[in-house]
Amino acid sequence: MVTLPTPGRKADIMKKSVLVVFGGQSSEHIVSCMSAINVIKNIDTERYDVTLIGITEEGKWLLVDSVEQIEDESWRKNTTTAILSPDATEKSVIVLKDGKAEMIRIDVVFPVLHGLWGEDGTIQGIFELAKIPYVGCGVLASSVSMDKVYTKQIVDHTGVRQAAYELVIRKELEKMDEVVARIENRFAYPVFIKPSNAGSSRGVSKASDREELIAGLKEAAHHDRKILVEETIVGREIECAVFGNGTEPVIASGVGEILAA
Repeated sequence: MVTLPTPGRKADIMKKSVLVVFGGQSSEHIVSCMSAINVIKNIDTERYDVTLIGITEEGKWLLVDSVEQIEDESWRKNTTTAILSPDATEKSVIVLKDGKAEMIRIDVVFPVLHGLWGEDGTIQGIFELAKIPYVGCGVLASSVSMDKVYTKQIVDHTGVRQAAYELVIRKELEKMDEVVARIENRFAYPVFIKPSNAGSSRGVSKASDREELIAGLKEAAHHDRKILVEETIVGREIECAVFGNGTEPVIASGVGEILAA
């Protein structure tokens, strides 16, 4: 199961080995699987050998044979365990099958995981221990940007303008009238309610009155103990992606705009 040179190529020219990790234990498990299908189908297999690991919602790591298994969801029935070795001298995946352990060399990891335990720096820490390069942000950036409250607190210190917000802790909802009064004293409706640690719009709602605010707070509390309530800003949504690893010149994408359908 060790990556070998592609037939017909010179022996000293080996394809790079890419590990794609998808699934995970967050509420965005299905979204991750859909993203993985798109990523895998766009990897040039003439240049890269691809190994697939799916993490079930229960947290089991499984070797996946093909993208078709992800599409028909049969990968969850697989029985071959595959885990990334944290040993920095190995840089490999350990496959456990029939009482035997085999190694697959890994050159780079492409984590296609969404939400908690995927984008929050947790799994990035494993990659750092293994000293295997990986796609995406590092541990600190992943951890901070996953938590919307911490992100906004850091942005506050940089002086960048942003939407005003109110932090609500789940336990405070036991005194819902006080929470609602606090929010209404600060903001006019509509307001937006979000779990601090979630993505793909999970648990996000817009409240135009008190009844919707209470419902939105309860929904967000199902996803996280920290809840973010933000004022409404009417305007255009402009985005720009920036790529860099600290050693090469930073590359910025073109400017894009989100338009409502």
